[in-house]
Amino acid sequence: MVISNAQLIVRLLVAATLGGLVGLERERYNQPAGFRTHLILCVGSCLIMMLSIHVAFDIVHRSYEADPGRIAAQVVSGIGFLGAGAILRFGASVKGLTTAASLWTIAGIGLAVGSGFYLGAVIATILMMLALTTLKKLEKVFLSGRYQQQLTLSVRDSVGIIGKIENALAKCNSSICSIRTEKSNITGMMEIQSIIQKPKNINIARITQELHLIDEISEIEIQ
Repeated sequence: MVISNAQLIVRLLVAATLGGLVGLERERYNQPAGFRTHLILCVGSCLIMMLSIHVAFDIVHRSYEADPGRIAAQVVSGIGFLGAGAILRFGASVKGLTTAASLWTIAGIGLAVGSGFYLGAVIATILMMLALTTLKKLEKVFLSGRYQQQLTLSVRDSVGIIGKIENALAKCNSSICSIRTEKSNITGMMEIQSIIQKPKNINIARITQELHLIDEISEIEIQ
């Protein structure tokens, strides 16, 4: 199968669109891998799939045996390293598993688009969006006694600070849903932006009180 220039452009654009849609949802919740990561990953895997087809077709004309899935198969195993980078551990909690799974799946979607399997790619994207949005709302229904708030902290950068924050929240039966950090090498300070989940019967003042007990924290803002 020869991929024309028009097909090449269309497939890359479709891959960018589908990857960007999923990435936007991850970006909304401040996940380590967001819009650009998902878009680039989907486009990259699409390109690798088309490269596999192109190389296989070229070799066939030279009377050699070729398997167009051989190069593309390495994406499935190789993406595990990128997904592992999205998984973070804070104290006893592990965050980023959903994002890691979305990275692995978006690579598969890119491969599907690259091979011309548009219907499968689109349906898979729709199912992913439903899982990341609609099903997330259903989780909130089952956890109706809890809700989320944004927590911003200014802290002195030190080893184990995230674990201390996680432990302080755990005392209030609360936990971190997502987190993003920004360090300053000049001041030695770090800004932590996170989404926390807490029971409705837990007062914000109690959480603030527990966080103030951590010496490294200088400013606390909860919205």
